[in-house]
Amino acid sequence: MRIKSIMCCCGGGVGSSFIVQMNVESLLKKHGIEGVSVDHVSVSEISMHKVDLYVVGSDLAPFLKDKPRVIELDNIMSMPELEEKLLAAFEKARNE
Repeated sequence: MRIKSIMCCCGGGVGSSFIVQMNVESLLKKHGIEGVSVDHVSVSEISMHKVDLYVVGSDLAPFLKDKPRVIELDNIMSMPELEEKLLAAFEKARNE
């Protein structure tokens, strides 16, 4: 199943999730991955959105335990961690 939409989540849905969204968009561009929409919300708004992949800090991961595809970031500001986990998620989705 192809990843066509990504939602970045944080406690308030403004600051850190927006930064993660910009980082995800930057990495998608860097790796030539097109046709993927990226947005951000607070964890309280997650149920209002159906997307293919969620990106969240590990502290908030329990809020997404029922979602099929979640990237848990130990350090939401770490581009190397995000890049590694994002590319792994795309590779796994390609093989499903």
